[in-house]
Parts: sequence; C-alpha cells; structure tokens
Amino acid sequence: VSKRRRNRNGRTISSFLPPCITTTEGIRIVAPLAPEVEVELRYRDEVVVRWECSPLHLEDLARGWLLGEGRLARTERIGAVRLDPDASLILIDGPPLVRPAAIEPIPVQATAEIAAGFAAPDVLRPLYEEMFAHAELKHRTGGVHTGALVVAGEVRFVREDVSRHCVVDKLLGAGWHDGLPPHDCRLLLTSRVSGAIAAKVARAGVPIVTTMSVPTTLAGAVAGQAGVTMVGRARSSSPHIYRGEG
Repeated sequence: VSKRRRNRNGRTISSFLPPCITTTEGIRIVAPLAPEVEVELRYRDEVVVRWECSPLHLEDLARGWLLGEGRLARTERIGAVRLDPDASLILIDGPPLVRPAAIEPIPVQATAEIAAGFAAPDVLRPLYEEMFAHAELKHRTGGVHTGALVVAGEVRFVREDVSRHCVVDKLLGAGWHDGLPPHDCRLLLTSRVSGAIAAKVARAGVPIVTTMSVPTTLAGAVAGQAGVTMVGRARSSSPHIYRGEG
C-alpha cells in the first residue's frame, strides 16, 4: 500500500488539520476539522479547473482529472507537476488538451464470473478493512470520503478527500502515474457512484467500481453504455452487482 504520511510537496497531514475548539456541556473539546482548500489547475498557463478539495496528493488529483474528464488519453505523457508553496496552484505542461471525450465501451470488460468473484463478501470486506486501516484523515477528522485502488487483490493506493469526485481523480491519477494497466484496476469507494463518477471510471478504462452506498440511475446508464461493472452495498452480506455490456 502507498502509505505516504507526507503529501508529495513535503507537508505532513497534520499540518492541514487546524484544531477547532468547541464546548459541550461545559467541557472543552479540541478536534481537528476536515481539511479543505481552494486549488487551481493551470495547464500550459491556462486555468482549466478549480477545486475545493483536501490538499493531499494534489499531483494525483491533477493527473486523474485530466484522464477522467477525457482531456488527455492514457497514452499521452505530461510534464512535471509543480505545486506552489502553499499548495493552492498546480502547474502542468504537456500536449494540447482535447474536448472532453465521449463515453465509449471500455476496451477490456469484466466477465460475469470475474465480477461475481470480486463482489463476494469474503473478498470485498477484507479489502475495505485494509483501506480503512490506512485512512488517516477518516481516523483523525471524519467527514471525508475514502477510496482505494486494488490490483490483483491487493490495495495499492488509498486516497481521501472532502470531495468524492476528487477521491476518484486521485485514485485514477495514482494508477496512471504508476503505469498500471486500467483493466487490472478496481476501485473501492465509500460514497455513492454518480453519473459523473461513472464517466470518469469509464474514460479511464477501469472495469469494476464498488461502493458502500448505491449507484445512481445516471451512473447505471453511463456504466451500461461503457461496459463498467458497479457493485453496490459492497460491505454488506449481499452486495448488488450492476453489470453493463457496452
């Protein structure tokens, strides 16, 4: 598992957790808040997106957003990802961006047998337990979404954010940067899968995404068109499998 206690710009997780002092029935409580900042991505000196997100793994966030929004193909190579000192600005150079790609069937889809095997409770529950074991923000603050990228039955990356969309971007970006084949990747999420998240997963070519919640109707339509398999109620005794065949 990638267990970086420091963000890639060298700042510790603790540096993003200012304490909030509250009073309950006369008892003074010091508790950290879930970290959220405004971050801007400039690509080839042009502002392309602004986020309100947790300031951790921002390089992965930028890479994953470009991939999941269809602005760059997986085969493209971008330059170095640079952060300003206060982590509010990301600078990237690379090939020209394209218009957001349409949703098309992913190249390698999960068979019914593979989907059923991965969705088995004795497979998913241990993976979620391992993911949560490395979810430092969740343990420190609560109030964040958590996700993991799984390859060959092993949790490779864990990412957290106040935005569920940014969690997905960070996972996709981590996998892309590591050169992992998308058809070998699976995503574990705590949040529901929306249409926008299903589109990100489809554009990245990831065949299976699971959620502790349930997908939305729009997510079902997008996944069905793309051939992405979704698994809802992933930590329950009877996960729901939604298979699309693009």
